[in-house]
Amino acid sequence: MHKSVRHQTILPGIDAVSIKSDRTFPRHSHDEFGFGYVVAGGQESWSGRGLVEARAGDTITVNPAELHDGIGQKGQPRHWRMLYLSPAALSEFSEAAAQNAEFSRPVNKSRRAVRLTINAINEVTLDEPDRDHAEQLVMLALAAQLDRRINGDVRKAPSYSKDVAIALDMIRQNWDAPLSLADFAAATGTSKFGLLRRFSRELGATPHAYLTQHRIKRAKDMIVTGSSLADTAVACGFADQSHLTRTFSRQFGLTPGCFVQPATH
Repeated sequence: MHKSVRHQTILPGIDAVSIKSDRTFPRHSHDEFGFGYVVAGGQESWSGRGLVEARAGDTITVNPAELHDGIGQKGQPRHWRMLYLSPAALSEFSEAAAQNAEFSRPVNKSRRAVRLTINAINEVTLDEPDRDHAEQLVMLALAAQLDRRINGDVRKAPSYSKDVAIALDMIRQNWDAPLSLADFAAATGTSKFGLLRRFSRELGATPHAYLTQHRIKRAKDMIVTGSSLADTAVACGFADQSHLTRTFSRQFGLTPGCFVQPATH
């Protein structure tokens, strides 16, 4: 079973998402900071911060560009609610610049943290939220989760080998082109097997999976700014609108239509 709702909140740059699902989600990442809590059930997930186990009553977090997946308990749907904040929104609602901010704990079992998170999500998803109150609750919830780098150090980008860095640059620059493993191997002067093995070891995903999730994130950007689903599918390298919708839903648990239709409150 799978049910999902997206709430475009009264606060600019912040979306709220509620998902109840027994699906397994492939490795993917977000452009936003995300924090929320598990309402019921539980899940395990792999991330760049290690193996994560979260149960009902735990708060959960994710950083921008952090690859992660999601595996629920067999035969038991889990329910979780999240707030996703653009880097600009995070800077506005915390004392830290986005480049100096990090959620270091993928799971937080603090009762205070979950209480503040529940309060913030409940307020921003009301039919008629009080903006000032919503801002204050989000600020408190963020403060309970967020870590600032010591002495203002900028969060360091991951370091990759030369071949992997070349492949990543190809994806970022030419994500709308029909890139293949053979293209990556040719550009790096390595074998397809060698490039695949190195990329998967350093990123935790295949080049194809990484390219797909990058295209999905760019598709989301286009949809939010008004592009039609059909035009977005073509521009982002998908066979058609149905292909885009299936892939988008498998990655994020939400259909692309959630970002076209008026927000649900």
